[in-house]
Amino acid sequence: MDVRRIRRGLETKEIERLAADGRLEHVGRREIVPLDGPTLAVVVAGYFRIFRHAAFVRDVTLGLAGRGDVLAPGAAFGDRSAETGAEALCDARLLRLSSDAWQTHAERDPEINLKLAAAIARRITRLQKKLEEISRVGVEGRVASALLDLAADFGVTAADTIRLDVPLSQDDLASLAGTTRETCSSAVAKFARRGLVRGGRLNGMLVLDVPGLQALTQT
Repeated sequence: MDVRRIRRGLETKEIERLAADGRLEHVGRREIVPLDGPTLAVVVAGYFRIFRHAAFVRDVTLGLAGRGDVLAPGAAFGDRSAETGAEALCDARLLRLSSDAWQTHAERDPEINLKLAAAIARRITRLQKKLEEISRVGVEGRVASALLDLAADFGVTAADTIRLDVPLSQDDLASLAGTTRETCSSAVAKFARRGLVRGGRLNGMLVLDVPGLQALTQT
């Protein structure tokens, strides 16, 4: 199935090298990790919902982070309010590093800085896309777009299907799509009836028709 793989997190060997100068910490399910401090954090296990506080509305979900992704302070985006925090979607582990420790490793291995920059650019691009979709794309298109992003970032390809392997709830998907849980559930049910996806739960859902979902994002 044609879903472009765009996720490039840190590899296990890179995480192990960084661990020599960092500290591991456990993060419980639904615990919030602020992103306004001086340290960077590498996701060692689990998944996080990256969000931004917005005036007068609930938090805006910018995307998900999984193993190998770096949670950087908002200052790394040139705006401390860009990324407010990260919410653990399951029991997770983070590797905390000071900016000095990160820079020391980056001088030895510039590839990790390139991956951090690529991750930041990807999140900004996703945010811009989300803002555009809110103004021009209907709810079904936004839900379809969120599913395609998940398939590209965390999907497991098998034969002609892509299995979503993330512990997301319908509330989480609704947040990614910028809609309500009820509306999101209704859209997913329609996709299932049309043969675009299979399964009511996101963790384990099969994406069956990528072009069909992509077509919805244009309307």
